[in-house]
Amino acid sequence: MTKMPQLTLPDDFFPELIALDIDDTITEHMGNVGERVIDAVAAIRAAGVQVVLATGRSISTTTPVGRALGLDGWVVCSNGAVLATIEPETVIDAITFDPKPVLDQLIQQLPDAIYAVEDANGIFLTTKTFGANALGMSVREVSFDHLTVNPAVRLVVRSEDHREDGFGEIVKQMGLHSVIFGIGDVAWMDIGPVGVNKATMLAHLCTRLDVNPAKTLAIGDFVNDIEMLKWAGVGVAMGSASPAVMAAADTITSATPGIGVAEVLDALLA
Repeated sequence: MTKMPQLTLPDDFFPELIALDIDDTITEHMGNVGERVIDAVAAIRAAGVQVVLATGRSISTTTPVGRALGLDGWVVCSNGAVLATIEPETVIDAITFDPKPVLDQLIQQLPDAIYAVEDANGIFLTTKTFGANALGMSVREVSFDHLTVNPAVRLVVRSEDHREDGFGEIVKQMGLHSVIFGIGDVAWMDIGPVGVNKATMLAHLCTRLDVNPAKTLAIGDFVNDIEMLKWAGVGVAMGSASPAVMAAADTITSATPGIGVAEVLDALLA
């Protein structure tokens, strides 16, 4: 199916639950929440629709966005490994894995990388602190060996040496699953539990809430949104998304964070 760069929603479709990515979807990366999307979220909630944030962020950097949007309910964090509530800020479910085998392999190939693990409560342990709030609000700098002590919901790797070619070959060699990686100023890689993504936790939430997945709508912009967009009854890609993300969606909205989301929500109520 050829995707057109314009928003088109199915006739007579009205969701029971809407899942929204945060960065570059609701806000610019680590940016503020705009009035237009706040108003649109309030209007769709007044129509009886549940709005859930579904993000790669930890709980500590997710809940402030939820509160800014006027939300107090469910959030899916850490790329689907954590299900939590905003009020009270509580982890309800967390899927963890043993990071030691992966770390033992990675340190052999990436001895100069920075490593961090996130635990089930959203607390990060890292071998070197980087970027204000880049990981979360609760960060402790520790030795590499301390990273392997407890189960994790996520392992983050950052490497100055891989800005040119990324981690593609390393991922292939190691046979890692649930890996998201990108290249910017610093190459980074998120490693999560096998088979876990935003869609799997949203499906779990729908079962909990007795919501038919066919009556869901999801909006996202990045590779970690692909499974969610495919899973949702209607998947909407931001206009800034890559071709691979757009191909996973049913339709496309504007590229501007917040505005593109508001246009979808307004169209549902039109």
